[in-house]
Amino acid sequence: MTVAAVVTAAGSGSRLGASLPKALVRVHGRPLVAWAVDAVLGVADAVVVTAPSSHLDDFRAAVPRAIVVEGGAERQQSVALGLTALPAEASIVLIHDAARAFQPVAVMRTLVDAIEAGADGAVPVVPVVDTLVAAATEGVLGATVDRDGLRAVQTPQVFTVAAARAAHAMGAQASATDDAQLARAAGFRVLELPGDERGFKVTRPLDLALASAVAATLKESA
Repeated sequence: MTVAAVVTAAGSGSRLGASLPKALVRVHGRPLVAWAVDAVLGVADAVVVTAPSSHLDDFRAAVPRAIVVEGGAERQQSVALGLTALPAEASIVLIHDAARAFQPVAVMRTLVDAIEAGADGAVPVVPVVDTLVAAATEGVLGATVDRDGLRAVQTPQVFTVAAARAAHAMGAQASATDDAQLARAAGFRVLELPGDERGFKVTRPLDLALASAVAATLKESA
């Protein structure tokens, strides 16, 4: 089976306080998207990056080994455009967020192995460690939610290319926040596999400090 990847990188970076797209923010001297693409190339033969139209040349310079295409206004649109740009021979696709640039390659390999073993899809998850409560009503603390029955979902989410395209072809769901939700709604079997703390999402300025620490470790071990 030929493995390819779609890396979504069209986020604005506004919550980071950045003046450029989040995926171009540098961590240890390299754009976040470069870290993400290098990791994905540990398991994928080809990578498509979806980027904002205003910075396509910047992304092509940052990830010369990837195919860079214009993304959409929403993540689901970007993924669909990325799926369209995959090489014809691709049979497995990793759908990844550039903001989760430090997900270990070992996690990605276990996800791909699950698809090769017959699953339609597989996603990495980690336990929820915070105490969770329902949203407050009139300022009063809501009821505690049992975190033992919950998991936090990461990326890459991995599917057969046929399942990913079929799920997106059914039409975007306004409430869908990831590709696994679309795939399950389309009737596909999606497995849950262990993720890793290093698969955190860079969203706010404090996340950059953690990203810098992880990147420093990777450089030391290279």
